[in-house]
Amino acid sequence: MQNLISDPVSMTSCRQEAYLLRLRRQFPFVYVKTLTRTAFGRSVYALQFGSGSRKLLITAGHHANETITSDAVWQWLFTFCNALLDGRTVCGAEARELYHNAMVYLVPLVNPDGADLAAGVCAPGSPEYRAAADIAAQYPDIPFPSGWKANLRGVDLNLNYPARWEAARRIKKAQGVSTPAPRDFTGFSPLDQPETAALAAFTRCIHPELMLALHTQGSVIYPGPDETAPPGAHALAQAFSDASGYPVEPVPPESANAGFKDWFLQVFKRPAFTIEAGLGENPLPTSQLPEITRALSAIFTAAMQW
Repeated sequence: MQNLISDPVSMTSCRQEAYLLRLRRQFPFVYVKTLTRTAFGRSVYALQFGSGSRKLLITAGHHANETITSDAVWQWLFTFCNALLDGRTVCGAEARELYHNAMVYLVPLVNPDGADLAAGVCAPGSPEYRAAADIAAQYPDIPFPSGWKANLRGVDLNLNYPARWEAARRIKKAQGVSTPAPRDFTGFSPLDQPETAALAAFTRCIHPELMLALHTQGSVIYPGPDETAPPGAHALAQAFSDASGYPVEPVPPESANAGFKDWFLQVFKRPAFTIEAGLGENPLPTSQLPEITRALSAIFTAAMQW
């Protein structure tokens, strides 16, 4: 894999902008779309490439301190594009065949505001930092800013989708979270954040056949509930497991509410998976990036071959 990372700092919105400049210069066949701007003015992007009829959507960076998966997506994308132009293989498959077999949509960093905070690049004393610090002060057991998962409004974006949202709200309220927090706050209503509203609208527009939601950690693949599994989901889960070495495990019932994957399964009734990459405590060290990139690249290849 081509190493794009020259320092140990986590993914930030500034780093993503630098990647986008390089992408536009080197690989103009990758289309870039701005989905929305966050409450603090950062852009959420979608990328598109491929000429196949089957659409694959990959999302990363819903959670602020899990954006090593965003770095892995960018690593894979540049590696794939170079292999495509050079006529080489990726994970044992011909890049050109993969390109013609699938239409790939990437949203590499759903939560750029939170990512910048968790990475430590929001300037102390800035309005956004002060707002987050005021929220974090109510939760002294959560490290600040490294333990931050939410956006800068204190909403956990992966608990803000209209799939059993009320159940998620009840569960989190019983756990003591009913207002903006570093993690686990569902928002005041589904899709009340610009990031989630834009991603949901974009997903409805493109109607993907398959969706992968990238998180950390656990090195595990979570499909949807068995009783509602779409056709082909079990075979795909096994293919992803064989490719990556990650086991397939049932999703904990209390975690199957208000997430992006939960909403996708409810609306589209098509295969969708949460991939929990890496091992340890978030935020994972960048020393795990090569192995995470290897595992995710293998899964992406299997998904494009489907």
